[in-house]
Amino acid sequence: MALNLNQQILESINRSRSILIIFRRQWTGDAVAASLALAQALKTLGKKTDLVCQDFQGRSTLSFLPLTEIKDQLKNIQKFVISVDTSQIKLGEFDYDRQEQQLNFYITPTEGKLSIEQVSASVADFKYDLIFIINSPDLESLGDAYRQHSDFFFATPKINLDHSHKNEHYGDINLVDLAASSSSEIVYRLIKNIDHRLISDDVATYLLAGIISATKNFKSANVNPTTLNLAGQLITEGARREQIIQNFYQTKFLSTLKIWGRILSRLKNDCQGRLVWSTISKQDFLDTSTGPEDITEVIDELIVNMPDTEIIALIYENIQLADKKISCLLFSVKKIDSRRLAARFNPDGSSDLVRFSVNAPSLIDAEREIIEEIKKSL
Repeated sequence: MALNLNQQILESINRSRSILIIFRRQWTGDAVAASLALAQALKTLGKKTDLVCQDFQGRSTLSFLPLTEIKDQLKNIQKFVISVDTSQIKLGEFDYDRQEQQLNFYITPTEGKLSIEQVSASVADFKYDLIFIINSPDLESLGDAYRQHSDFFFATPKINLDHSHKNEHYGDINLVDLAASSSSEIVYRLIKNIDHRLISDDVATYLLAGIISATKNFKSANVNPTTLNLAGQLITEGARREQIIQNFYQTKFLSTLKIWGRILSRLKNDCQGRLVWSTISKQDFLDTSTGPEDITEVIDELIVNMPDTEIIALIYENIQLADKKISCLLFSVKKIDSRRLAARFNPDGSSDLVRFSVNAPSLIDAEREIIEEIKKSL
């Protein structure tokens, strides 16, 4: 009898020794929370587990989560092995040193003579034997973690967990539930199916945080009775709702509110309201003591309060780039592909959220160039 998806995933976990959990570079709170919950459950099962998100930098609203567990790059996933045939000799001392651009190994036999024929070199298997990819519509959305290690992703079994209709079903196992409100909801059901005792207070808190983040505190259109029942169940199982709400909604820094106010005061729209955008200058960041990392959540607010909007662009002078480039955060909903809209600018991200930079004389020039390109693509 064929195994269902949950059974296939459980079999994959049981066969694995070391598991990688990774999510898209342009991450969401849902991706972070779902990944942390899954990692905690797998570690409880005794599995070696690492979390990775390319160039990850946490936000203050998520500071109650163990963000330090998330590595900002994928590295050291394969080892080079030097083997010595000891059938005819016994080895004693071993040492090495570095000389300019060369590394020398010194092996001293205690019995017998060591020849070059007894030494060989090989590349070992990859460090991880299973990959969970969370809340990521395609492999390209993982950024350099995928581009620099594509052979690893092709050779290693991949479990793709997502709730987006933009997901390209690239996994060996695809647990993609379009009816789910969030990836955290899917991870909850998966963990519950494996063993309900894995839902600790911390895991329940992470998952509820993911659901609240994905549904904009249950205000988005994808909320249904199942979502609400699941949230109630998580609270029953120990989720710290007050801690989540306090961090998400009650501890906004005055500086963050100020930059949000400037963004909202400059909102423009076109294409019968399908396209909405705003601009942020370097001086805006300096005056409000904020940075580009503080503007992402504005998109969430616009999605909730402007449900007919399909494309949102935040164009800003990027104070984090030495060459004074102007950057854009571009979000699209429904069946519109952000990467296609911004293809001319070589964007980085997924089909719904990308970031890119342009060389333009001024913020106004960049705004004109970007908006005209988006309109042309529409």
